[in-house]
Amino acid sequence: MSLDVSNISKTYDKGESPVVALDGVSFSVACGEVVALVGNNGAGKSTLMSIAAGLMAADEGTVTVMGHETTANGGTPTHHLGLAPQEEALYPTLSARRNLAYFGSLAGLRGDPLDRRVAEVAGDLLLSELLDRKARELSGGQRRRLHTGLALMHDPEVLLLDEPTVGVDIDARLQLLQFVRDSAEAGAAVLYSTHQMTEVEQLASRVVVLDHGRVLAKGTVDELVATHSPPLGELRFNGSTVALPGPLSNDLDQIRTTQDDQTVAVVRLPEVSTTVADLVDQLGDEARGQLVSAQIHAPSFENAYVRITRRANASGTPVTPSPGTGGQATSPGGDRGEP
Repeated sequence: MSLDVSNISKTYDKGESPVVALDGVSFSVACGEVVALVGNNGAGKSTLMSIAAGLMAADEGTVTVMGHETTANGGTPTHHLGLAPQEEALYPTLSARRNLAYFGSLAGLRGDPLDRRVAEVAGDLLLSELLDRKARELSGGQRRRLHTGLALMHDPEVLLLDEPTVGVDIDARLQLLQFVRDSAEAGAAVLYSTHQMTEVEQLASRVVVLDHGRVLAKGTVDELVATHSPPLGELRFNGSTVALPGPLSNDLDQIRTTQDDQTVAVVRLPEVSTTVADLVDQLGDEARGQLVSAQIHAPSFENAYVRITRRANASGTPVTPSPGTGGQATSPGGDRGEP
């Protein structure tokens, strides 16, 4: 594997209240693939990126990049790897061109090869027309793209991209995602950290779901959606009680009462093709008379992610990842009304 993360643990000493940032995290990224590291703020994504890049020591475990251990002796960075961390690292008074050229020179590029690489990276990240503007004069999204470009100047085999589309506009976001796909197709191993679920689906990547430093599930987008995001029907009724017919009651996924004395019932549907009309037709006359609204929630990675993390947080233990599918358990919904 190009990137192998094995049993990484890290705890920050906060006096009487130590914070466990990572707890036995393991996964790998092969040449030619994108693995999305998904989790909310505080999940441990940036800590893992720093450890993988050799910038921070792990308490336990090892990370190897193209066979070189980056966690040895408290961190040994490797030229095989390019890191674009969450925090911008630009020289604000230098032009975009000089920022890129400087980082290229650190990798040993000089003369025409350096100029060509600056042009290539600028073109890939929609920066060609901005090369002679100072970094401080660029917009937030433009600076973010330039920041990402610095990590690419030495054409590394392994890319660590930590929230690279923060502050980036829609067109640039799509271009950057295409660049990530192109990099993988060219043979790079890409670890892509994000909390944007649509980006995960657009990258069609394998996924590692990280929450409070624990791996909750692993697998492809399709595998996790198939396992953790069944089609759901949501029915909202007036009143704190409702009589659901047997078939719907047997497929009940969650039921709750809202503050305005309504009942929300979420049921698992047998088919993706089930319509709202099909769902309402199963109700008896009394329940149909109480019905306020009905809607269908199609399977999606966002729903799968919500259900995976809620189940883990409700039980206090992670969803046990299993090879290929990332686990077989489903999760009950929470109290915010999402499936």
